[in-house]
Amino acid sequence: MSTGQISLGIIIGYLFLMLAITVMNGRKKKQKSAEGFFLANRGVSSVLLPLTMIAAMQSTFAFLGAPGMYYTHGISYIAIVLSQVWVALMVVYFGNKIRKLASEKGYMSLGDYLQDRYDSKYLKVLSSCISVLMTMVFLAMQYVGNARAMSIVSGEAISYPAAILVSVAFSLFYVLIGGAGGVVLLDAIQAVILMIGIVIAAWIALVPVGGIQALFTQVLDKMPELLSRPGPQGLYTGKYWIMQFIVLPFGIWFCPHVWMKSLMAKDEDALAKSAVSIPVSQILIYGFATLFIGLAGHLLLQPEQVGAADNVLPILMTTRSKWFIAALVMAAAIAAGISTINAMLLVSSQIVSQDLILLNGKGKITEKQNMILSRGIVFAIAAVCGVMALKPPATLVQIVQDVAYTGLAQLAPAFLFGMYWKKCTRLGAACGMTAGIVILFATRIMNVAPLGWPGFMWGFFTNILLVVVVSLVTKEKEEGASATV
Repeated sequence: MSTGQISLGIIIGYLFLMLAITVMNGRKKKQKSAEGFFLANRGVSSVLLPLTMIAAMQSTFAFLGAPGMYYTHGISYIAIVLSQVWVALMVVYFGNKIRKLASEKGYMSLGDYLQDRYDSKYLKVLSSCISVLMTMVFLAMQYVGNARAMSIVSGEAISYPAAILVSVAFSLFYVLIGGAGGVVLLDAIQAVILMIGIVIAAWIALVPVGGIQALFTQVLDKMPELLSRPGPQGLYTGKYWIMQFIVLPFGIWFCPHVWMKSLMAKDEDALAKSAVSIPVSQILIYGFATLFIGLAGHLLLQPEQVGAADNVLPILMTTRSKWFIAALVMAAAIAAGISTINAMLLVSSQIVSQDLILLNGKGKITEKQNMILSRGIVFAIAAVCGVMALKPPATLVQIVQDVAYTGLAQLAPAFLFGMYWKKCTRLGAACGMTAGIVILFATRIMNVAPLGWPGFMWGFFTNILLVVVVSLVTKEKEEGASATV
């Protein structure tokens, strides 16, 4: 048996171990209602919530996408770390407020809040469609990352399509057996594993180049553009950095699998600690570990070895470390992907089943029927995203940043103005969200950047402007009137 096959066996064994934990924990926490299945009965503690927050946010991008971005664009990508301060503040201030409202009024999603605040089914449906579609893009890229890691570290002992199938199968087992309550414990374990794994990976990349100082000295000598902005490909201009600080943080927090953590929190203390976990994990992973790995890739690997930039870390592991260490590190990478996939599958299924299919019929079916429907939707979403992953893009992070995150950011104006401005109207919120998403995708499809500003900036600020202006010139109908925008 080759070392590649043994490496694959280690990874599969790890996945089965996590499945055993899910089964045992799932028996203790039988999910008999939609709220229990999707939100863990709103009782996740201050010990588990910070870890599950890390697991939700730190996906395979931490092991594949981020090193690939540093490899391609240099140190400019570190802007991702700086923007996370805003995400942490959003969790503390916006997250705690929506947690209290959700507990009081029974919200299970952003759509529930928007429908209640604006008395508008249109806003619920539109926000739900945006949330699901953008999350499915993100989810498909997780399957891509897992399959690439599994295929490369095993020396192609498993084909890419077969690796996709393995990832889809195990993610379905975890979610369908454990629900949110079972997945929370699994995510906590995987958060610890992925943090340890990324540190080991950084150490493996640094040792051959002589340490941190030697790494930067050699990069400065050979490829100084990697240590300056806008980077070798000129991506990180001042305008693009503005996106990182304004639009991107909203897009990250409005990822349904991140936003929903606020509704799962047991209390304010759990939410506060989860907010602290965000910058701490981001600095460790994106401020140090993946930066070192991405830069070291230029010194230790030939371009023809790398191929797609996202392959930097797995190739470094297989060429610069013992095979079994590479297998363990990539098992940690797959842990990161699976934990994020679990959260995304749950929240996507929730939105499709509860907010779209049961839009007018929640009280017309039993809890047992609801659970059957919800589990069926989980299976369908996993299957669709697995098929999407069969034809992956060259760079995972770029797709998520420029499509998924910027699309989800269009949910922010309606939410925030609705939360803090009493005069915000349903027509203003609807016009803003609709125009924002149309502009975002129209400019992307046509590949245009009016006046040099990317389309997502035009969409985001047009969204805000319309919410304010339309709200100022319109008045809501009397309470109790028909509410369909």
